[in-house]
Amino acid sequence: MIAWLSGKIAYLSTWFGFRIGCVAIRICPGAIFRLSDGLAKVGFFLFRGFRHRSIANIRIAFGDRLSASEIDAVARQSLRNFLRAFVEIGVAVESSDDKVKAGIPIVGRKHLDAALAKGKGVLLLSAHLGNFFLVGCRIAVEGLSAFVLVNQPRDGGFAGLMDEYRLEVRQKTIHARPRHRALRELSEVLRRNEIAVMIADEYRRGSGIEVPLFGKTVIARRGPVSLALRTGAAVVPACMVRQADDSLRLVIEPELELERGERNAEAIRENTIRITRWLERTVRSYPEQWNWMNIHWWTDGTSS
Repeated sequence: MIAWLSGKIAYLSTWFGFRIGCVAIRICPGAIFRLSDGLAKVGFFLFRGFRHRSIANIRIAFGDRLSASEIDAVARQSLRNFLRAFVEIGVAVESSDDKVKAGIPIVGRKHLDAALAKGKGVLLLSAHLGNFFLVGCRIAVEGLSAFVLVNQPRDGGFAGLMDEYRLEVRQKTIHARPRHRALRELSEVLRRNEIAVMIADEYRRGSGIEVPLFGKTVIARRGPVSLALRTGAAVVPACMVRQADDSLRLVIEPELELERGERNAEAIRENTIRITRWLERTVRSYPEQWNWMNIHWWTDGTSS
């Protein structure tokens, strides 16, 4: 009973908060962004776990290149970027397709078109960087069919509400659980030569493949590579990055060249390493825009 009541309260709170937020954004977007930035400054001190873990991970990745004050600044900007992304979702809800197109230019659209021309679908590979929430939205307003793979909340009602919000920003959802259904739905999307957006940078505990990242070891998910090899889909990296003036642009890179000769464990590992190399290169370019909470280093059979 308590769990059910808590779920209902969370559902209603989120629903009212989202609606009120959209109205506020429509009336005074500048003030909401300033509020978001202020909350990020306060939250950096209040969210002790975020602050400590982010700084520790940034130090591991960039300790030889950044000073302590620079590492602190990267962590602060990471939180600011994350909170602004939520406001930008509200802006997208209140915007027409033409306004979204004008406000978020695409760089490298030709790479996506070339991959789709092969006729086997596209795995649009992204990361928790910039405004990753709106990658599928920006693709959809181009008139392309795109589905986003998400780890949905365990509460069914709350998960449904999140799906509704994603639809409001033109994104169709595939739930990551149960896995067999997600695999079937993803395969169907690719078979129709459509686009599946996957955020593939959650290096956490559990099964996966040990790969190098920033000179240390992480456990990477094998799903993107396994799906690409099974279906023949192209893997195209894309990130929605924040510019110096806080505007956004979607950067689509050329298709990643995968080793497709075999579908054995070694091929999966080699291709997963290629994806991880892309991620490291991208994060090095935009360290203040990545969510540094997503990484757990793997040492001597344990993660930290």
